[in-house]
Amino acid sequence: MDAPRWKLACFDLDGTLVRRVSTGQHIAVKLGHADAMSEIEAAYAAGTATNADVAAMDGRHYRGLTPSDVSGMLDDIPVIENIAETVDWLREHGTPSVLCTLAWRFVGEVFAERYGFIASSGPTLKIGPDGTFTGEVDSDFTEHDKPAFVGSLCSARGIRMSDVFHVGDSRSDIPLFGVVGYSVALNASREAAESAQVALEADSLLEVLGVIPGLKS
Repeated sequence: MDAPRWKLACFDLDGTLVRRVSTGQHIAVKLGHADAMSEIEAAYAAGTATNADVAAMDGRHYRGLTPSDVSGMLDDIPVIENIAETVDWLREHGTPSVLCTLAWRFVGEVFAERYGFIASSGPTLKIGPDGTFTGEVDSDFTEHDKPAFVGSLCSARGIRMSDVFHVGDSRSDIPLFGVVGYSVALNASREAAESAQVALEADSLLEVLGVIPGLKS
């Protein structure tokens, strides 16, 4: 098989793979702080709150839970169609996929395990000696950290950022859109759509494969 044109595929999570609700809001409904989560996510979307603000507020509600507890809460979250089929197709054609998200890293890791992504970004929560979350943020992760996260993966694999494409939907994807080889705004906000090289409305992730130059040729 010829060497693939694209050496790494990056996907955002909330709004891109997860539909109609963010992972944070989905879990917040189950933990009882949905109103507070909606308010601070709206502030983030408006640019008046940072992802660190979101993480600090949200994180304390996870106190006493384990990563396994959270995984079970994601079983019924709505997602775009054909995630596994898309990731499988890319892998079979020499392009591994990663999640580049501002959602909690342990949440991203749930999706990585379910669908075959090789890594996930995201902020982290401290885990105490008993194996449960303390409610304190261990490390923050912002939209400006996305390029650094992908850059570290590229360095480890000996590839260039121009060998990467990213699929996202919101302002958190714009910094990464600007440094990768190709960018796709999927079911995106106007701001994100205007910043990407192509904008696409689709119910199946497989449709992304048809708009990336050289991917299927």
